[in-house]
Amino acid sequence: MLKPEGILNPEISELVARMGHGDRLTVTDRGFPLPLNDDVSVVDVSVGPNLPKMVDVVDVILNELEIEEVIIAEETEQVSPEIHKQLMKMVNKLDNKGNDIKVSVIPHPKFKHLVLRGAEEGEEMKGMVRTGELTPYANIMLVSGVTF
Repeated sequence: MLKPEGILNPEISELVARMGHGDRLTVTDRGFPLPLNDDVSVVDVSVGPNLPKMVDVVDVILNELEIEEVIIAEETEQVSPEIHKQLMKMVNKLDNKGNDIKVSVIPHPKFKHLVLRGAEEGEEMKGMVRTGELTPYANIMLVSGVTF
């Protein structure tokens, strides 16, 4: 049995375990559309309005996934500053082998395009976790790093 501090959802745990260097995992709000590429694993954990919260899911994933970059839509900070603040607090606590985690901020249409069609352009989107979050622009893309 897994320890209660880690990822308990077996689908998310498997998804994180399959991540390689540069692979991308996106955690989204309830309204985000599903990727068009059938090779992208989608785990929908929404059980009710704002259950679970997007930041709670990201926090658990970050306990197990080594990342080197996050990608966020610029609209997140503008429209949902509290979500943005919580995400940046989590990211700033991470240590990427002594390096800062790169934070890339892009327009939401570009973010959406990367998630929905990115794999067709050589961007390796491994998976997406859709939460019950009802806050607009509560989305983040995690780019996997290496542990060595």
